[in-house]
Amino acid sequence: MCSLGQLTFLRILDLKFEDFQIVLKIFTRTHLVGSEIKSVTSYYSLQDEMFKKFNFDTEWAVRLISRITNDEDIPIEGDTIVKQLLALQINAEKFFFGIRKSLVEFDEVLEVQRKHVYDLRQSILTGNSESTSQHIFQYMQAVVDEIVFKNVNPLKHPSCWSLGKLLKEYNDIAEELLNDCFAGITEESFRKSLSQLHELNSVNINDFHLPNLPKPPNSFRGIRAKSSSLRRWLAICTDDSTPDGKYRATANLLRKYLGDFMIASYLKVIQESGYDAMYIKEIERAVLVKTLDCFWRDHLVNMNRLSSAVNVRSFGHRNPLEEYKIDGCRFFISMLSATRRLTVESLIHYWSSPMESEELYV
Repeated sequence: MCSLGQLTFLRILDLKFEDFQIVLKIFTRTHLVGSEIKSVTSYYSLQDEMFKKFNFDTEWAVRLISRITNDEDIPIEGDTIVKQLLALQINAEKFFFGIRKSLVEFDEVLEVQRKHVYDLRQSILTGNSESTSQHIFQYMQAVVDEIVFKNVNPLKHPSCWSLGKLLKEYNDIAEELLNDCFAGITEESFRKSLSQLHELNSVNINDFHLPNLPKPPNSFRGIRAKSSSLRRWLAICTDDSTPDGKYRATANLLRKYLGDFMIASYLKVIQESGYDAMYIKEIERAVLVKTLDCFWRDHLVNMNRLSSAVNVRSFGHRNPLEEYKIDGCRFFISMLSATRRLTVESLIHYWSSPMESEELYV
């Protein structure tokens, strides 16, 4: 920049088009700290990438100059050039605005997930001991529900259900908690019990168990425990994810029985561990938070990869943002499911052998 009396000249060299626009905006807003602007001169290269990106034809200028002179540094001036540069500026600003808008829209998808995870994490850290227990009970019931959903079809008779696979998956998770009576249940006895359950006219939900199958341990007693059981039963009955069929009530009672049995067995193992309540809640809270943090970090990496991958789908005439929302939702649901399952497995393993697991969470 140079100044001559009242005249001020600004000469910008070796700047790309978009860089010059930024400098020019800063220049005009600050007014050079009070200096009077008389002239702004800028230089553009005919080989600038912006010209190629927005189909700005510069070949005619190159051919014209080559016919007139061999001097490659001769300036090209005129109203036509100015108008074309202004049109280029408009197209460039639209292009970069679209990029910024797309980034914001993509980030809004992740922001919804981020808020859910942060609220969940905050409720775990600031909640009382009862709140921590409720989180764990909900996790256990959710894990049981996923096992039941994969192997039970409420539209079909229990004889068509995959009860053998259901028992195996359930035992794989809670085997360290279950007593010998439950571990000895066979697929045939399980199927027979469900058939008898379907024929019953009414059941006592406060003290429910499947006919001819073991009752949940007595540790699942008391006002708070019954209140928790009723809340979970209400959530099961109002769950819209279960297909509405003739045997839906039987499937819901199966979900409650397996959930109650796992929770009651977990409470029994905790009571038999001999640790004080404060230490137990610290361990439970640590497992909840660390497992959530671990899967959330992995989820952020996966979402970042997904944001790059969905752009390729635009070649198949698909909306990248919609594809990002759909797959991002699937990833998030899968992440929460894996978080619940690993949390339940970790807690069961910890209290089944606390001395072996103590160094992991303390």
